[in-house]
Amino acid sequence: MSDGIYIALNGAIGESEKLDVVATNLANAATAGYQRLRPVFHEALAKAQGSSASFQHATTGTTELDTTRGSLRVTGAPLDVALGDSAYLSVATSRGERYTRAGSLAIDKDGTLRTKHGDAVMSESDKPIAAATQGGAVTISPAGEVWQDSQMLARLKLVTFAAPTHLAPEGAAVLAPTIASGSATPSTAKLEIGSIEESNTSVVGSMSELVSASRAFDAFQRAIDVFRQADQKVTSSVANADQ
Repeated sequence: MSDGIYIALNGAIGESEKLDVVATNLANAATAGYQRLRPVFHEALAKAQGSSASFQHATTGTTELDTTRGSLRVTGAPLDVALGDSAYLSVATSRGERYTRAGSLAIDKDGTLRTKHGDAVMSESDKPIAAATQGGAVTISPAGEVWQDSQMLARLKLVTFAAPTHLAPEGAAVLAPTIASGSATPSTAKLEIGSIEESNTSVVGSMSELVSASRAFDAFQRAIDVFRQADQKVTSSVANADQ
């Protein structure tokens, strides 16, 4: 079998994975705080068995976050916060502590400060931040202090990572730490109150990537068919010669 079919097959697999990544980005283009994914391609070198010839092909298998800050949208809401570069908000989920840049916050009926997705916002003391249900309005300062009337309730737990591109997405704008990302460390980033960070996914750019990946996938599929037909002809010719 021709080596070329393996290269074409690898290319088709890579473009298929890229299509999945781009589709995920496109689906979250309107998700505040979402950081788009990008596929990471690795070049592999393999030697043809029994000869000194070699060929190269690209493989995927990992994705990385594009941590470029999204554009800010002014809302004027006192509990909406936009985080500084490289900072993440700590939240409590059913899977444990997780991190997000989605800063659209609100107080629920029980007084707990939560994200738009329902996760409780954590304080520096690693506890969910709660306000008195019968108290006054809750506000947040640029330093991350949460106040109710004249009483400071807590300070938002803001963290950063040595390699944030390696954080693992867990849906929407929620991220989990990995060995590659490193552990969370405290951040002193300032907040912009009354604004939220939009997704850094470009709809136009994602559509362009989607079309490009789709065309490349089709091209690799056609190449696979050509190599398969060539192999069939060779097999048929050898079989006829032996008769």
